[in-house]
Amino acid sequence: IKDAEQKPLCLKNDQFLVGDASSELCGAERVCVLPNRFLDRNKFPIIMGIQNGTRCLACVESGEGPLLQLEDVNIEDLYKGGEETTRFTFFRSSSGPTFRLEAAAWPGWFLGAPTEPQEPVRLIKEDEPSPRTEFYFEQSR
Repeated sequence: IKDAEQKPLCLKNDQFLVGDASSELCGAERVCVLPNRFLDRNKFPIIMGIQNGTRCLACVESGEGPLLQLEDVNIEDLYKGGEETTRFTFFRSSSGPTFRLEAAAWPGWFLGAPTEPQEPVRLIKEDEPSPRTEFYFEQSR
């Protein structure tokens, strides 16, 4: 996954960051994607895992809205799960060549890239699409 400026998402110090394309310190992280079979398929619900699917992106409640965090849970176990998987699920919508990822458990909150490299990816409340919430998927075999 890359942000709208083609900067790769990477893992560093246990945080999911937007890397600096000119730096080798933060190489692109391979992201595993599986559908959530228990939510509305018309909204393209997906679960995203890293480190061979052993850690997944999750949305957790905080006092000021949801936070994005990595949790040690296997993506294949979530694929088999039910309603409890909603906080690990994002609705994928396309906008030309880019995609937006809305938190299934928190409508209106989207995966968002920070304005500076080496900063964590977070959830952003957004009414209108913006480059901060647009991402490119690059499929590998």
